[in-house]
Amino acid sequence: MIIIDDQSTDNTAAAVELLIKDKPNFQLLRHPRHELQPTFKKQALKYAMKNVQSEIIMTIDADTAAQPYWIERMVGHYDPETGLVAGVVTFFPEHEKSIFHKIQTLEFAGIVFCGVGAVGNNNPLICNGSNLSYRLQAFQDAGGYDGNEFLPSGDDDLLLQNIHKRTPWKIKYSLSHDTINYTRSLDTLAEFLNQRARWASKSLHYPQKWLLLVMLMIYLYYLLIIIFLPLALLQIMPWKIYLLGLALKLIPELFIVTRAAGVLGRKTLLNYFLQAQIFQILYVIVAGFLGFFNRFTWKGHAGDSAKKIV
Repeated sequence: MIIIDDQSTDNTAAAVELLIKDKPNFQLLRHPRHELQPTFKKQALKYAMKNVQSEIIMTIDADTAAQPYWIERMVGHYDPETGLVAGVVTFFPEHEKSIFHKIQTLEFAGIVFCGVGAVGNNNPLICNGSNLSYRLQAFQDAGGYDGNEFLPSGDDDLLLQNIHKRTPWKIKYSLSHDTINYTRSLDTLAEFLNQRARWASKSLHYPQKWLLLVMLMIYLYYLLIIIFLPLALLQIMPWKIYLLGLALKLIPELFIVTRAAGVLGRKTLLNYFLQAQIFQILYVIVAGFLGFFNRFTWKGHAGDSAKKIV
């Protein structure tokens, strides 16, 4: 296992050195700081790739916990034609201290399972780098991170889409409980908006440009939901038309999050479905705007966590 210290400021390197002192199968790498511009996760991963010799690479973030059989179960999904296997990420239930945390868990589960469905429809869109595996050959065949090294996000989605678009490798999603990874939800709205703005910024660089058009249409749809609400309240617009437009979002997403909550064993989260939907509409409008204009920070620009590669 390779652990990458990407300019962390939380004593990560010292803690890792102590942990792996008597473990020859572990290696700590320190990603050097770039003199002229901030470094992001993809550069750290690319730096670590120089030391990778295994056929299959697995990535997980330092703030994410894997289950005991994660590696074995993920690798078990590979056949000679499969180039990438993505896994499900969710939040620790025991760390949900407020309704805000529970709404995050439900909303994020919906996003993750949109990615699951897209892979099932042979049109991969999204995955998460904190639970991801791929063949080194598939990574190389897709061109790695070429052209995207200095984007703060995209070590997952952009790679997934490039492997699908540029190579014949197949892509899978694992829904096994043994491959679900857990991380922490965010505590403040400011942190949440910053994270989602960063995620939104990478959509401008998706290799399948029609996706950008779809995302723009969704963004405009959310805007119209907000704009038309006072018109409906003032009876300038018929309520039936407004509710019909709202149902176009609520009904499909209810099916998605119900499926997600079932797989995660968190069906009680469905009690927060309406709150999560309202929250999602509002934050997408704000975060989408911030992401488009790059109004976010990436851990002080230099990176503040380690990334592990197996």
